[in-house]
Amino acid sequence: MDFLKEFSKQFSGKGRSGSDRAKEGAEFNRLSAELSEAEAALNQLYARYGRACYAAQAGRGHPDDARALALRIQATELQVEELTDARDAARETKRCLNCGAVFGREARFCAMCGKRLPEEAPKPEPVSPGEYCPECGAKRENGDSRCPVCGRDFDALPETTPVRDELIHDDMPAPEEPDGSLE
Repeated sequence: MDFLKEFSKQFSGKGRSGSDRAKEGAEFNRLSAELSEAEAALNQLYARYGRACYAAQAGRGHPDDARALALRIQATELQVEELTDARDAARETKRCLNCGAVFGREARFCAMCGKRLPEEAPKPEPVSPGEYCPECGAKRENGDSRCPVCGRDFDALPETTPVRDELIHDDMPAPEEPDGSLE
C-alpha cells in the first residue's frame, strides 16, 4: 500500500487541469496581442524615423526629431523583447540566443544551428504599457512620478513625442536609388 501512496503522490501533481491550461492559454493570447501591438508600433516608429532622417538630410527637418524618435524606438524595442520573453515563459519555451529558434524547456541544443541553449533564464515580470519613459526609454520604477534618468514627469508626458509632422509626410518622396556609378 505504501508503494501506491508514493506512486499517487508522484503523479498527482504532474497533470494540469483544464482550467490551468485555459488560464495559461489566455495569458499567452494576451501577451501575443500586446506583442503584436508593440511590434506594429515599432514598425511605425521605424518608418517615421526614416522620414525624419530624410527630412533632416534634405534640409526640411530638424535632427532633434530623429533623435527623439530613436529614443522611442529603443524603448519600444525593449518592450518587444520583454513581451517576447514573457510570452515564451507562458508557453514554457525558450529561444536560441544565436538564431532565435523556439524550443521546449527541456531542449539542450538548438536543432537549427547546433548551439547550446541556455539552461534556465529567470522568468520575466509581466510588462504593462506605460512602464517606460517615452523621452529616454528608462523603465519606470515603483510607480515613480518622474523618470529616474531624465527627470521628466511621467504623468505630464504626451502619448507621442511631437515630431515636426508638417515636414514629414507619408507621401514624401523616397530618396533616389544610386545607379552604381561613381561620378
